Amino acid sequence: MENQLSTYKDSFKFFKFYAYKTNEYYLKAKPFGIVGFKKVPTKVLHTFMIEKLVLEEKELINRQARTVVKKKAIERFHPNNINNKDFWITSRKYFPLLSVCGAESKNIQQVNRQTLKMSRDMGLLGFLNKFIANSTKKPTILEIGFGYGNLFFEIKDKCNYIGIDYVVHKSLKKYKNFIEINESGIPDYLLNENYVDVLYCVNVLQHCSQKDRFKYFQQGYEALKPGGYFLFTEFIMTEKNKNDICWGVVDESGRGYTHFFNQLTECDWDYELYAELNKIGFEIIESVIGGNSLAMLIRKK
Repeated sequence: MENQLSTYKDSFKFFKFYAYKTNEYYLKAKPFGIVGFKKVPTKVLHTFMIEKLVLEEKELINRQARTVVKKKAIERFHPNNINNKDFWITSRKYFPLLSVCGAESKNIQQVNRQTLKMSRDMGLLGFLNKFIANSTKKPTILEIGFGYGNLFFEIKDKCNYIGIDYVVHKSLKKYKNFIEINESGIPDYLLNENYVDVLYCVNVLQHCSQKDRFKYFQQGYEALKPGGYFLFTEFIMTEKNKNDICWGVVDESGRGYTHFFNQLTECDWDYELYAELNKIGFEIIESVIGGNSLAMLIRKK
């Protein structure tokens, strides 16, 4: 089985086989290793159990399980070890409505509404709209990971919008606001501190390795004007939530991982993130944690 699923393209074919043809968000069957769910989201499907990459399955409350995986499982499709652009192209090809949204969606419009709702509920969209409304001239907003353009359609007439992502969907190609990148990072020509007023990144950073996340924070500091804001979300581990059922996959040390179709991405501990932001020079304005999700507003000093 390991040879058959040794690449992420092979794995996506396997995942597609188990997904409902009429609803890609749920599995049509429970593969080996999935327990305790009435309806299983496709995105939680992994092959670690059948490929003998699991050290232990710990049963938690509500019959949900925490999977402790071997180092080899983490290395397989870790963002530092694969072509991330090709991974997300493949993901979009097989599961277009799962690539950019964490909730069930039946069309792109619904994906956009739900992604915006996430930002609104976390307070980031409200802050951004207020910032734009109070600006004396149109501010420049740079979004990292624009997906299907949810934020763009919300604010495009009120600001100068630029978005970067691995894939520009065909529905967005008629606009000149989107930049397709080949590797993680903000293009060099945007790293000008006289240019960007606000950086915005929602439902993206948890899919980046810690190395690439910290790179975005450093580059974000370079791109922002003095006093500019960086609004973002990511998954975060704390002493309070480290044993919660939200961490479905962990390594031997107990660090949690974002799990997306065999891609395991390490999540930051809160003290790691705060130390990095402080080292770069950001001022933390607001930080809100719900479960394992962090919404943060930081400012360039």
